[in-house]
Amino acid sequence: MTINFAKPHPSVLRTFSEPMFVNLRPNLTAAKFDLMKFTPAKSIIEDALSSGRLVHGSHVIESSSGTFALALAILCSQFGLHLTLVTGPVSQVVRWRLESLGAKLHVVNQSNLCEGGIQQARLGVLAELLQENPDAFWPKQHTNPLNAASYRPFPTKLLDEGRRFDTLVGTVGSGGSLFGFARVLLEDNPSLKVVAVDHNRSVIFGAKASKITRMCRESFEQVLAMGAGIPMGNVSFQDCDEVHWVPVPKMVQQVHQFHAETGLLVGASSGAALTVAKWHAEREPDRNVLTILPDHGVRYVETLFDPEWLDRWPDDLRVTWDSPQDKESLEDITEGWCRMTWGRKPFEAIAGHPPLPRHAGYNP
Repeated sequence: MTINFAKPHPSVLRTFSEPMFVNLRPNLTAAKFDLMKFTPAKSIIEDALSSGRLVHGSHVIESSSGTFALALAILCSQFGLHLTLVTGPVSQVVRWRLESLGAKLHVVNQSNLCEGGIQQARLGVLAELLQENPDAFWPKQHTNPLNAASYRPFPTKLLDEGRRFDTLVGTVGSGGSLFGFARVLLEDNPSLKVVAVDHNRSVIFGAKASKITRMCRESFEQVLAMGAGIPMGNVSFQDCDEVHWVPVPKMVQQVHQFHAETGLLVGASSGAALTVAKWHAEREPDRNVLTILPDHGVRYVETLFDPEWLDRWPDDLRVTWDSPQDKESLEDITEGWCRMTWGRKPFEAIAGHPPLPRHAGYNP
């Protein structure tokens, strides 16, 4: 079968797909992506093209406000596909990039839902669009097994070079990157410590924060490409040794400190991963730590790097968190930087109940 689609520029695809490995300290390495979600998006789209599920001119519909949305926009423009995105609030620069690449946006600005929040509201819109466009292709980034599998070449490359790691630290959104890396590294080192990083408003690990900072409450939808208000099918709880919940102000502090130290501009999710990875590297100098930095800072110029925007939360940004508070129960997670041993257990063993039921528009 001959597939009729536009010929993409191969060097463009390679540029977005491959991370740069940066040695930050003698025992700390970062896999720094400019657009991490390009990796699973490329794998999912190319698989659909190869199978004939997508052809030139096909329609792709997905819910995403972050790097997966931008990755899909780039890929669809390269392959001659139509793209509709259901997003939350996005910055002007992100909206300009998405629309200039040909994407059509359905923006959901807020939700009154208590459970699932704006993500569930977006999935409701997504379900309506898929019903109206039954021939459209839905990438299903949160449950598609190609998401995690697409990251295999990167840790494999490190192992082939003779590099070994004792601790892996990464933020969790869809679950693809952290557990995609983890599965490869665990094959080499079953004693690898897998450390997941979440935020205080997320339900992925069943946290029940009774109190959060004002900055977390008011800004997380604008600045975070991690966490979730709904369960994520690609999260491998039984590969997870430890979970950290990092407040947004700490992420912002870390991003600014990292830029001052290295000149590298990264986003809030990278700030969360760096916070935990640096703590582990300092605390355990004999262990080699690998962390994943998922996002470039350019999409945050109107938020994380805008002094007027930051001035909205001066009290929160003055607080310092030098180390996490150890917690014994999910009910104890609060507004600060919290840490809890997970012990490679299923979700039910820690939370006392199964993950929340999947919502409309989220079925695989």
